[in-house]
Amino acid sequence: MDKVRKSDLFLVYSKAHLAPIDYQVLAMLYQPLIGVSASTLYLVLHGLLNRQTMISEDYVHSDLESFLSEKIEKIETSRYRLEAIGLLNSYLSNDIFYYELKAPLSPYAFVNDGVLGSYLQSTLTETKFQKILSLFKISVVRTENHHSITKSFNDVFERLEVHQVPFQTDLLNGSKSKSIKVKGLDFDLRLFRESIPEDFFDSNQFTDSIRDKILNLVYVYGLDEFQMKEVYVKSIDSTLAADPQKLSTFAREIYKTASRKANTTVEEEPIKDEKRPKDPLGYFQTVSPRTVLEDMSSTGKVAAVDLRSVEQLLEDTGIDKGVLNVLLAYVIRIKEGKLPNYDYLEKMAIHWMNDKVINVQVAMDYVIHLNSEYQLRKDQPKTTRRGKTDVPDVEIPWLDDYIASLK
Repeated sequence: MDKVRKSDLFLVYSKAHLAPIDYQVLAMLYQPLIGVSASTLYLVLHGLLNRQTMISEDYVHSDLESFLSEKIEKIETSRYRLEAIGLLNSYLSNDIFYYELKAPLSPYAFVNDGVLGSYLQSTLTETKFQKILSLFKISVVRTENHHSITKSFNDVFERLEVHQVPFQTDLLNGSKSKSIKVKGLDFDLRLFRESIPEDFFDSNQFTDSIRDKILNLVYVYGLDEFQMKEVYVKSIDSTLAADPQKLSTFAREIYKTASRKANTTVEEEPIKDEKRPKDPLGYFQTVSPRTVLEDMSSTGKVAAVDLRSVEQLLEDTGIDKGVLNVLLAYVIRIKEGKLPNYDYLEKMAIHWMNDKVINVQVAMDYVIHLNSEYQLRKDQPKTTRRGKTDVPDVEIPWLDDYIASLK
């Protein structure tokens, strides 16, 4: 059980001291994505470290409430954000929480990361984004045409017959946060590679870091295998090595082009995917929230701001994805086809989770229960102090209609 209680013990450890540049990166690059509360939690946890041993004493989580002047529920949400963005690893052993702090990425690694740089750019205006980047710009001396006269180790030091030094694990190593990796994508990497002409692909240049960046870009921009092939071919140089920065640039361009085309296309009746389960239980358990929003939209399209709300809701609340699908369908029905703002969705999700709605079957029964309650209030209207009937504005018999719409 990883739910935190105030009385639970925790300790913090790290393998790296923070440099001045790390604090600037945290404030200017990470904080726009994770928020002030998560940034403050990171700094407080780092402040608890013993600078000699790089491990803290034992604390209880109520201590964190005192340090941060926040409730444990909000602190836990901030912790999830730190974990998701790669600044914190959390472990649980013998009812003690172990928090491993990671140093922020370098500005170069952060901005060129397939997810972090793109999310930061989407969060800020282009002017503010460029202004922040200017804080970390350096003057680069081009050395491509220079003749290297640097000596290698064996040019200077004689070969010695020495025993292998035992591997040491308990030393400072400047451990940095790793680039974000996305799992579980519906993206056929093999199809992507086979779609690239042989003259444009070198397996030796297709490194793990390039592969991870491609998968990250697929996640952020929703590109398919052939769109990503176009991005890759445009991004390679004369040695058939892909430039990470160009991958990001061309992925954004293709995404914007596809969005413009979608907005100018004549609206047609959306085509239902015949492979999707026809029964509601199977449907809500297997499809993505994006699919639910598309199916319930009159145009079959989803606004980017709605998708960002869904992603943030999953991250902030940890609600089951299938339950979220049912919640989205329910909310859209009672809001007459419109997805409400994020605050409304968050309150609904927390309310459902507090009522122990933990899977799709329970969620569907829960909605039927809500509908029954509505019908009861409708049959027996209750008058408020102002003389108005206390019943919902919108009827909620959405489930049968939605089942019928899938057939």
